[in-house]
Amino acid sequence: MAHSARAPKLETRSNRLKLPIAKKPVFVRIAPKISLGYRRNATAGTWVVRVAIGEGKARTERIATADDLDESDASTILTFWEAQTRAKIVARGEQGGAPRQAPFTVERAAIAYLSSLEARNQRTANDARLRLNRLFLPKFGRTAITDLTRTALEGWRDGLVRVGGDAEQRRRSQDTANRVLSIVKALLNHAVGDPANGLSNDSAWRLVKPFQRVGRAREVHFESTDVLQLLKATDDKAFRNLLTAGFLTGARYGELTACHVRHFDLDGESLRVPSGKTGARTVILQSEAVAFFAHIAGARSKDEPLLARADGGAWGASHQVRPMKRALTGAGLDPSGTFYALRHSYISRAIEAGVPLNVVAENCGTSVRMIETTYAKVLAGKRREFIAQGAPRLFGDTPPSV
Repeated sequence: MAHSARAPKLETRSNRLKLPIAKKPVFVRIAPKISLGYRRNATAGTWVVRVAIGEGKARTERIATADDLDESDASTILTFWEAQTRAKIVARGEQGGAPRQAPFTVERAAIAYLSSLEARNQRTANDARLRLNRLFLPKFGRTAITDLTRTALEGWRDGLVRVGGDAEQRRRSQDTANRVLSIVKALLNHAVGDPANGLSNDSAWRLVKPFQRVGRAREVHFESTDVLQLLKATDDKAFRNLLTAGFLTGARYGELTACHVRHFDLDGESLRVPSGKTGARTVILQSEAVAFFAHIAGARSKDEPLLARADGGAWGASHQVRPMKRALTGAGLDPSGTFYALRHSYISRAIEAGVPLNVVAENCGTSVRMIETTYAKVLAGKRREFIAQGAPRLFGDTPPSV
């Protein structure tokens, strides 16, 4: 690898993972005015490029994730050597106002978009990164955005659809294609939105339409008796606590696992969710939920996970999947259910109890419109009861005289 700088501390993942976690990157000079930096994170580290712009000033930009935990995909996950090449392309394309020496590729647009998204919501960024790396960037990562065509993108979209006799699998694959297409459009629109990229024509992706009527609201939900069966069906006390918290709060799995003991406010009878799909929020708790969280919080340190695993560690991104399947099987419930069904159940039961939709939406970190769309059947079933119980009355128990 000609003209590549050496840096033993950064060249291998084993050496990088020996570095202390720190916000400040470790830099190595790879060319005049250009340095490659590595920031050690709690998870996979990140590569950054630092470009000297004169007068003792420099500009730093994130360029990719390091191959600390996953193998390089030559796109958004790079080795030390690949990161050097990327850093030079990014730096030399922007130094001194000179024209870009390399085409503005989909890969570069994805890096910029994911970096921006990560600053706003890390979990959403991680989900988008996984979908793009698996389903889009291997095909289009090295393509210049100006070379994208509607025909090519529609062919890619259609290629994600499963063909065969199973109509449900086909629908699900179309729904997945729509989700990835929305991410693709977002990253390409992000690139067009930056005047420095010199892009103006968005027709290649704007004209690509999603599949129609393939989305489906989650139908599996639980009554209180079902959740009690789930709790009995698991011998993992830590997972029972997680199930209980899910049903009593309606919070998402990732929101609950991000909570520490300090986020539970006994006096305020609330749980402060530090991060989630819609950002941080305060979840108001009913008395049973307050008693539950007070019990599991106990006298533990404020910095400990509120809902820890059996070994005391934090729950990871997919740690709930297998124990949930085992619990569903043991309880004799619908095996297609997921942890999210607990949130679905919370919202459904709250609607049935007559809790105002705006209160449910605020407590669960969603919108009234989303509730009206997703829970239309529940609302329709309760409409007559709501009117019978809450509509204005005039004569009381005395029938009107005619």
